[in-house]
Amino acid sequence: MYHIKKLPERQKDPETCCASVKIGNKYINPWPSATRREASKNSIPVGKLFDFLKTSITTPDRNQKLKVDVDLKAINDFHEDDKNVALQLTWLGHAAFLLQINTFTILFDPFLSKRASPINVAGPYRCRDRGFKSFSELPPIDFVILSHNHYDHLDKWTIQEIFKEEKNKKTNIFCPLDLKKWFVGLGIPEDQVHECDWWDDNEITRIPESVDMSNETQLNEALISSSNRKITICTVPCQHFSARSLFDRDQTLWAGWVIKSQDVKYYFAGDTGYRSLPDECPEEEIDNYPYCPVFKQIGNIHGPFDIASIPVGPIIPPHMMSPVHTTARDAVDIHIDCKSKHSVAMHWGTVENLGTDDIEMAPIMLHEALKKKNISQDDFSEVYIGQIIKIEKKN
Repeated sequence: MYHIKKLPERQKDPETCCASVKIGNKYINPWPSATRREASKNSIPVGKLFDFLKTSITTPDRNQKLKVDVDLKAINDFHEDDKNVALQLTWLGHAAFLLQINTFTILFDPFLSKRASPINVAGPYRCRDRGFKSFSELPPIDFVILSHNHYDHLDKWTIQEIFKEEKNKKTNIFCPLDLKKWFVGLGIPEDQVHECDWWDDNEITRIPESVDMSNETQLNEALISSSNRKITICTVPCQHFSARSLFDRDQTLWAGWVIKSQDVKYYFAGDTGYRSLPDECPEEEIDNYPYCPVFKQIGNIHGPFDIASIPVGPIIPPHMMSPVHTTARDAVDIHIDCKSKHSVAMHWGTVENLGTDDIEMAPIMLHEALKKKNISQDDFSEVYIGQIIKIEKKN
């Protein structure tokens, strides 16, 4: 059982703490870095386009060299006793992460079914397994946190699967603005869904089951008890868009997230762009285009981070993809801007047909980008599906 308290709002300022912007019924990215640039005549070669259309239906196995090995025992052992470990993070492929922190179990962007599409016969598909059979094998999920409503991040089938499990009936959802009604439409109780604007902070306190939450005295005593575990869930900006159909584009907000305990800070960048580029742009001209300023704001307000999950790709064609997705170079810049001590690449290697990119290339491009910035691969790495990263508690 836990208590959720919304903390006081931050003072908004475009230069230091950029507010979300909604015009009419649509949200926008309020930065020049999101402006779409020029397309080339052959931005997608005919061969790539044909392969894209064919494989969206045939779903061939791809990237079989990406290891899948989820250590369910380690995940459940941590749930029973976190000992001296402040944070345990497990990649489940694409943007899905299982975060275990200060007794809380949090699942980010769980696209864990087969097809990221409104129809089950075509569209982007998951080509690597998630590494476990059922949510009965995992600890109870305290929170599911969503960055936005795209099908490769917000998956109806996975959400339903989570809530079918008896131990997850009380799972709470954190999502960006105007997305609550989607979850309520699935039958999730309204008081278990929490909509957040950019820069909202919510303090979560685990309360003993013996406490009567309706008794103000008991509740206040429990909230100030030093034995209780706390985290703060913070909503932060990113540069993206939303849509689940042809008719609802940008009607719900998109966001990244920060999770803090007394020992550790974690940043989940969500799905984001960094710098919009034209299809034809020499490397020496890239810095002439504006970059998104919010990652420095996030680093200044919430950083430095012990660990961050940052997307790499898809990026082809650039005029279409770069306003809303990151190149390896962009990802490294975000790593620097947000003041991450160690970052993990996501949004690669797992889902085919989000773009025309080779989904196996992200690690190679990331290594090249790190080398150019003189940053060690130990500071920003790729992991396999199921690989666990641990951070010990501070003394």
